[in-house]
Amino acid sequence: MGDNKENNTLAILKHNFGRPRVMTWGWPVMLFSLITAVIFFIRCLLKDTETPFPVTSLVGCSFFMIIITLTALVFPAVFCARGIEDRPVGRYTGVGVLILSFLSGIPLMMVRVPLYNIMAWVTLRFSRSSIYPVFFHTEPSGKEAVILSILSDIVIPAFGAAIFFFGLLWTRFKSTDRLQAYVVITTSFVLFKMDYTSILALIATGIWCCFLRSRIHNMWGPFLCLVSMGLTEMYLPETLSRIDIYEVQTYADIGSTYFYSSLPSFFMGMVLLLFFIRVLDSFAISARHEVTGTEDDEIIPAFDKSVNLSLLLTIGVFATVWILLLKGVCF
Repeated sequence: MGDNKENNTLAILKHNFGRPRVMTWGWPVMLFSLITAVIFFIRCLLKDTETPFPVTSLVGCSFFMIIITLTALVFPAVFCARGIEDRPVGRYTGVGVLILSFLSGIPLMMVRVPLYNIMAWVTLRFSRSSIYPVFFHTEPSGKEAVILSILSDIVIPAFGAAIFFFGLLWTRFKSTDRLQAYVVITTSFVLFKMDYTSILALIATGIWCCFLRSRIHNMWGPFLCLVSMGLTEMYLPETLSRIDIYEVQTYADIGSTYFYSSLPSFFMGMVLLLFFIRVLDSFAISARHEVTGTEDDEIIPAFDKSVNLSLLLTIGVFATVWILLLKGVCF
C-alpha cells in the first residue's frame, strides 16, 4: 500500500515537474524562472559597494547581465529545444522585413520613453520614492566603456530575449493560441526584466516583438528591433529625454518639458508603428502561400498542458522576487 502511494506521488511530481516528452511552454518558463530567482538572490547578497567592481558599476552590472542572459535565457532555450532546434530560429523570409524590423525600433523607442516617464511620475507621486531596477549602472565614459555597455545592455540581452521569448516560447503555441502566446510571452518578458518603472514600456515592447515574430516568422526580427531601440535610446537622449529616477527625489522635481515632449513623441511613435503594421501585414498576406504559421500545429501540445503545478511554482517564484524587489531588498 505504501509503495503504491509513493509511486503515485512520484508519478504526480514527474507529470507536473518532469521534462515533457514534447516540449510545452510551461516547462521552459518554470526553468527560466528558477534560474532568474537564483541570480536575483545572488545579486541581493552582493550589495557591498566597497568591492572592486560594485554591482552598480559598469563592469559589475555587465557581468550580471551577461550571466543572467546566458543562464536564464540562452541555456533554457537551447536545452528545451532539443529535437526542434530549427523552430526557435524560424524561417528566413527576406532581408526587407529584417530591415523593417530594425527600423521599427525607432518609433518603438518613441513610445517606450513616454510610458517610462509616466510610470516614473506616477511612482513618485503616490509612493514618494523611486523603485530601482535590479540591474543598472552609471553612465559609461570612454570608447571601451561604451562598447561594453552596448554589448552587455543591448546586444546580448536582445539575443537572449529573441531566442527564448520570441524564439522557443513562440513555437510552443499553436497558431490558434496566438492571444495566449502574446499574454504569456509578454508577461514573462516583463517579469524577467525586474524593472518596475519600465513595466508599461516593457509591455509595449513585448507586444510589438510578438507581432514581429508572427509576421516575419523568425527570431531575428525581434532581435534587430530590440538592438535598434536600445541604440536609438542611447544615442538620441537629447531628442527625447527620459526621467532620471536616480537623481529625481520627488515628483515635483520633474520638469514639465518631459511631458511636453513625451505626448507628441508617443502619438508620432504610434502613427509610425501603425505604418509598420500595415506594411508587415501586407507582407504576411503575400507570403502566406509559403509560410502560414500552422505547419507545426499538430505536434505542438495544447495550451492547457502547461497549466499544472509547475505553473504555480513559476508564479510563486516571480511573486517572491517582485515582492522583494518592491521592498528594495537589493539596495
